[in-house]
Amino acid sequence: MLQIEKICKKFAGNHVLKNISLDIKPGTITCVIGPSGAGKTTLLRTIGMLELPESGRITIDDEKYDFPLKSIAGREPWPKTTIVFQQLFIWPHLTIRENILLPIGKNISSEKYKQFEKLVATFKMNSFLDRYPNQASLGQKQRAAIVRALMLNPKYLLLDEITASLDVQQATKILSHLSLIKEQGVGILMVAHDIDFALSIADKVIFMDKGAIIKEGKPYEFLMESENSKISKFIQDAFLGSPDIRIYTGAEEFQAYHLNLMKQLPAGSTAHIIGAVGDTWYTPMGEKYQEYLESRIKKKIVWKMLMYEHGAEEAQLVKNNPQLNIFHVISRDVKNMANINIMSNGIMILQIFNPIPTIIEIKNPIIAKSYLNYYEDLLKSSKPFEVK
Repeated sequence: MLQIEKICKKFAGNHVLKNISLDIKPGTITCVIGPSGAGKTTLLRTIGMLELPESGRITIDDEKYDFPLKSIAGREPWPKTTIVFQQLFIWPHLTIRENILLPIGKNISSEKYKQFEKLVATFKMNSFLDRYPNQASLGQKQRAAIVRALMLNPKYLLLDEITASLDVQQATKILSHLSLIKEQGVGILMVAHDIDFALSIADKVIFMDKGAIIKEGKPYEFLMESENSKISKFIQDAFLGSPDIRIYTGAEEFQAYHLNLMKQLPAGSTAHIIGAVGDTWYTPMGEKYQEYLESRIKKKIVWKMLMYEHGAEEAQLVKNNPQLNIFHVISRDVKNMANINIMSNGIMILQIFNPIPTIIEIKNPIIAKSYLNYYEDLLKSSKPFEVK
């Protein structure tokens, strides 16, 4: 594990990092978000020890660095910990192939070349390997920078806003590649410019402001943040104008949304639901609930629900239509703050019930897939709901 404990960093007397502590586990992705000037890039440079902190400790597996240190000569953390910068640092006089192989040196073993060929195939780079950087797109150069870093076999990969200049299509490609890297056991710490990107890929999200970690948690916790106005405003501003995000508030909009959803969903669709609490959902539906239920039964829309608690309505649903209501009970320790609904059409719905019934609709199949994986993880530790 890569552990950072109470790291402090100053520039010209300015406290840029203040008692930062976090863990990066192999095979996970942690995204750092926050306003400009929060210290995000400095955090990456400090963890990579391109900047040495004034105090604190960094532990990379069994190697401990206690600061202050005058030098790390002979104990450099790279290539075990490798950074890819936003600037990429691709040499213009070398081809993409030559840029990737440059850190390896001239005498490349057959084993290392096989690794190169495998990475090139994984990142789909064969068509532009022998181009010069000025003949390659930004997304292609981005892939080259990541593959070059992976040729060093890092255990921890630090990425600095690598999608900031990419369009949605290119950013999505990078997203899929990072998921593959994670599956190979690499721990990734990524400063993310694109909030959609961070929330769709991360196992853990960290919000920084003024050199400090303000909040650390699961992606959905940031989507439903209500206690910290700075975080909630940051998220709302990031989503402002997004065609993929829609918010519906009040009982009338809540009811109308669900009735319309039943009309839109194909017959036989499935809704995976996390965090349902007793009769909480039915209350804002009011007299419209019966109309919704009749439509759901007619179209055979399946509810696969993980519940903290259950009431009389859940028992009745299972008793009347067990094939449409597949319920499991999860521990209250999970502490979801609202219902999370993952629909089979790639839409995710966050439902907040108090004080005002609110729906946040996210049309992003990548985020939906991420939460479906979360559902499957919770399902493993759940118990089937039994009607007594």
